[in-house]
Amino acid sequence: MSGHGQADMPQDGQLSFDTSSYDRTGADWLDETLAERSLLMQGPMGSALMSQPGGQDVPAAYWNLGDPQEVSRLHWLYRAAGADLMLTNTFQANESALARDEIADTVERVNSAAVNCAKRAGAPCVLGSMGSNGIFWLKEDSEEHRRARAAYRRQAYALLASGAHGIMLETFTALRDLETAIAGTSDVADGMPVLVSFAIGDEGNLLGDGLNIEAACMRAQELGAYSVGINCCSIEAATQAVPRMTRATDLPVSVRPNAGYPHRGEDGSLTWHEDPQAFARACEQWRADGARIVGSCCGAGVLTTCTLAGVLDI
Repeated sequence: MSGHGQADMPQDGQLSFDTSSYDRTGADWLDETLAERSLLMQGPMGSALMSQPGGQDVPAAYWNLGDPQEVSRLHWLYRAAGADLMLTNTFQANESALARDEIADTVERVNSAAVNCAKRAGAPCVLGSMGSNGIFWLKEDSEEHRRARAAYRRQAYALLASGAHGIMLETFTALRDLETAIAGTSDVADGMPVLVSFAIGDEGNLLGDGLNIEAACMRAQELGAYSVGINCCSIEAATQAVPRMTRATDLPVSVRPNAGYPHRGEDGSLTWHEDPQAFARACEQWRADGARIVGSCCGAGVLTTCTLAGVLDI
C-alpha cells in the first residue's frame, strides 16, 4: 500500500478500493487508550437478539435492516453499562452467510446498517465483527481460495468504508480460515487495526484444528494481527488461557467467554443462565494476568457488562 487513500488488490481480477474516507479517529483512540488501561467491550448481539420474543429463529444479520431500532437499543444499553468498544452485529454478514440465511440485501447494505446502529451509541471505538465465511479451500492457488479471500475483503471494506474503526475477526477455530481472513481483510485495512479472537476448548486448543493457543497467537502476530484473544469459551477455559497468551505474545490480549449453553423452552424461546458475578471474579484474574480487552460472549448481557465495568472502575 502506498499511503492512506487506496488499497491495491492482489492480481485476482479485483479493483482497487478507496480508503480515503476511513474514520481513523477511533483507531487512534484505541492505540492511545490501550497504552493506559484495560478496555471493556460490549456483550453479544446474536444471543441478545435471539432472546427477543419470536427471535430465536431469525438470523442476527436480518435485524440490521429489519429492525435497526432494536439493534441500536442494544448497543446503547451496552454503552450505558460502561462499554468502551462497540462490536457490530455482523458476525455472520458475509455473502455466503447472507445467502444461506436467505437475506436478499447486499453485503454492503447489511454491514453499513450495522455500523450505523453501533455508532449511534456514541462509543469512542466501533469494531466490525467478522466470523468465518465458511468457504472451504485446499490450495492457495485455487478458485476456492481466491473466492474466500475476496469474500473477507468485501465484508471488511463494507465495514470500514461505513465508519468502523477496525475489524474483529472472531470465533476462529482453525488457522487455515484465519489466514485467509487476515489476507482478505489486510487487502483493504490500510493501517486500520485487525483484531483476532479464537474459539478454544477447555484444554486451550482451537476447536477446529486443535492447535494450542500459544501457537495460534504467535501465528496471528506473524500475520499482522493488532490484538489476539479468545471468545465463546467457558470462563474456566478463558482464565487458564489468558496467562498463556500474554506469555506467548506482546500484543494486547482480549478475553470474552460465554455464559454456557442455552435452554430452549416449550415455545422455542432461548434463555441463558447469566452469572455476572462469575464474570466479575474471573475479570480480576484476567486483568492481573495482563488482559487488555475484556468482555463477554453468547448468553451474557448488559448485567454482565455493567458488572465488568465495576471491576474495571469505568
